[in-house]
Amino acid sequence: MAWIDSHTHINDKAFDGDINEVYKRMLKADVLRAMVVSLNVEEFYKSAAFKHPGLLFDLALGIYPGDVSQMDEKTMDQIYDLCLNDKRIKAIGEIGLDYHWRKDNKDLQKAIFIKQIELANKLHKPIIVHTRDAVKDTYDILKAHPVKGVMHCFSESKEMAREFVKLGMYISFSGTLTFKNAKEPKEALKVVPLDRLLIETDAPYLSPVPYRGKRNEPSFVAKTGECAAQILGIDPLLLQKQMAANYQALFLS
Repeated sequence: MAWIDSHTHINDKAFDGDINEVYKRMLKADVLRAMVVSLNVEEFYKSAAFKHPGLLFDLALGIYPGDVSQMDEKTMDQIYDLCLNDKRIKAIGEIGLDYHWRKDNKDLQKAIFIKQIELANKLHKPIIVHTRDAVKDTYDILKAHPVKGVMHCFSESKEMAREFVKLGMYISFSGTLTFKNAKEPKEALKVVPLDRLLIETDAPYLSPVPYRGKRNEPSFVAKTGECAAQILGIDPLLLQKQMAANYQALFLS
């Protein structure tokens, strides 16, 4: 078994200078699979070129809530065609709501979120959900529009974790889980059923301890996995095996 990074952005320009070294560190850390998430079509074409012996890269494509003003029917049709014809695309995402950076276009964000959920259901693919300062609206939309998916980089309360699980969602935790003051993620982790749990890096952001402050990368997901196992009081190898099964069930089945 090996660790899986269920959400990474190694298509970010932060990796342009040393992607081959990133691959090597993944192999050394026994992180042999990763979901590379594209926030737009241009990033997708960059991600589609990732390849290295011994590593598996799955792809996700969606319009990030911060970019919904750029969304039009042509872009939606383009995403649909790519997702329909490229079998490497395993999910629609990351999509959702972000009221932290933009509060002036909430209705547009919600409309595009719903459109992409409908697209995912049409394509029989799960979604990867981003929510920031918008948890109630996110929950209400997911409740009204049932879909298979994962709450990415979860930082909400344990009560909301339970509610999203009731909707059938998986919950994914990032390197914030390792932060000393990250009380809510730690408490939320404890209430998520093991068969609904994933871990991720969200690289190049949110590096786990002891790499905090440095650029994050997929090889660091092992630190988050080990921290999660410690919090849950289980063997890291058992958690590693469960993470692989969950990833298979959500993205590959």
